[in-house]
Amino acid sequence: MSRLSKSQVIRRYYLYRATARPGFHYPIYTFFLLFNGLSFTQIGLIASIQSIVVVTSEIPTGYVGDRIGRRNSLAVGAAIMLVSNASYLVATDFIGFTFTFVTLSFGGTFISGSGSAWLYDTLQEHDIEDEFTRISGRGRAIGLYVGAVGVVLGAVLYTVNRSYPFIAGIVTAALAIVFVLRLPQNEAYDDDAELEQDRMSVADAIPVIRDQLTNSRLRWFVVYVSLISGAIWTMDMWIQPIARDAIEATFLPTLQSLDLPRPDILFIGLLYGAFRLLSAVTSDYASDLEGLLGVRKAVMLVPAAIAVTYVLAGLFPWVVFPMFFALKGGGSLLRPIQNRYLNDNVASVGRATLLSSVAMLRQVAGVPFRVGSGVLADAFSAVEAVAILGGLFLVGSTLLWAFRPPVSTDYEPPEESDAASTAADGGTAED
Repeated sequence: MSRLSKSQVIRRYYLYRATARPGFHYPIYTFFLLFNGLSFTQIGLIASIQSIVVVTSEIPTGYVGDRIGRRNSLAVGAAIMLVSNASYLVATDFIGFTFTFVTLSFGGTFISGSGSAWLYDTLQEHDIEDEFTRISGRGRAIGLYVGAVGVVLGAVLYTVNRSYPFIAGIVTAALAIVFVLRLPQNEAYDDDAELEQDRMSVADAIPVIRDQLTNSRLRWFVVYVSLISGAIWTMDMWIQPIARDAIEATFLPTLQSLDLPRPDILFIGLLYGAFRLLSAVTSDYASDLEGLLGVRKAVMLVPAAIAVTYVLAGLFPWVVFPMFFALKGGGSLLRPIQNRYLNDNVASVGRATLLSSVAMLRQVAGVPFRVGSGVLADAFSAVEAVAILGGLFLVGSTLLWAFRPPVSTDYEPPEESDAASTAADGGTAED
C-alpha cells in the first residue's frame, strides 16, 4: 500500500489533473493552422490520421501501462504531450502539424486507460474505491476549472502573439510531468512491496480483453457506450460551424463594433471557457447524481436528454446554444459514472489494457458517425445532421434498453468490503 496518506494521494492526483490539459490552444488551433497555409482538407486529413493513431495505439499503450505501471504510463503520456506542445513552435507545413497532432493523440492513449486504472487501484488499496465517482469527478472538475481559464487566456494570448498560447502549454506540460512523478505507484508495481502481483505477458493480453469484454456485465454496456461515443460525442466536431452560423445571425454586428483585436476569436474563447466552467461544475456533482438516480438510471437518462436537445435544435434554432451546454454538462456528469461501472466490473490485472480497449472501440464506433454526419451536413446543414444523430441515438438506445439492457436491474455499486471480489472475478454474474 502507498506510504502516503489518503489525503496526500488525492491532493497529488488533483494537482496532476489541474495541469494535465489546460487547453490554451484549443479555441485557436484551427486559426493557427489556417494562418500557416493549411487547407480545410488537410486539417480534416490530420483529424483522420489522429483517429487511426488512437485506434491502433490504445490497446498496445494500455498493455504497456499494465507492464510498466500506470503511474509510469501517465508520465510517458505527459512527456509526449510536452513534445506535441513544443512542436507547434517549429511546425510550418502539413507534415510538421501532422507530427504535432499525431504525438498529441499518441500521448493521450498512454493516459486514457492508465489514468482511470491508476485511480481505481489506488483507492482500492486504501479501501475507498466506493468513492471513485466522487474523486474522479472532482479531479475532472479541477482540470476543467483550470481549462476554463486556459481557453480564454489562450485566445487572449493569441491576439497578442500567435506563439504565446503554445509557450504557455509547454510550461504547464512540464509541470504535469513533475506532478505525475509525485504520484505513488500502484501496489503491484511498487519495488518495495513485499508481495508483487503477477503481471501480464503479451500472450495474456488478448484473452484478458476477450473474456472481460464479453462477460455479461460488460458486453452490452460496451455496445451502449460505443453508441454514445458515435451518436452523441460526434456533435463536438460541429460546435464551431454551428456556433459560427449562430453568431453571424445574432452577435456578430455587436462584436464588430467593439474596439478589440479579433473579437470573433475572443468570443469563441469565452464560449469554450463557459463550456469548461459548466463541465467543471457538473463533473463535481457526478457522484451526487449517481447517488440520486443510481448508475443504471443515470447512464440511461443523461445521454437521452442530450440527444433530445439535438433533435429540438434541428426544429427550433434557439435551442442551439442550450444544446451545446447540454452536451458539455451532461458529458461531464456521465463520464465518471460510466468509468465507475467499467472499473467495478473488470479485474485489476490488465485493467489499463481493458479500459484502453473500450476507448479504442469508442473511436471505431465514432468513425461511421463522423463520416455520415459530414455527408448529411453537406446535403442539409450541420445542425440538421446533429438532429439526425440525436434521433438515431434515441431509437438505437431505446431498442438496446428494451432487449439487451446495458446495465442490469440487479447491479449495485460494490461497497468497500465487496468491491475487490467484484473486480477480481470480472463481474461475471448473469443479468
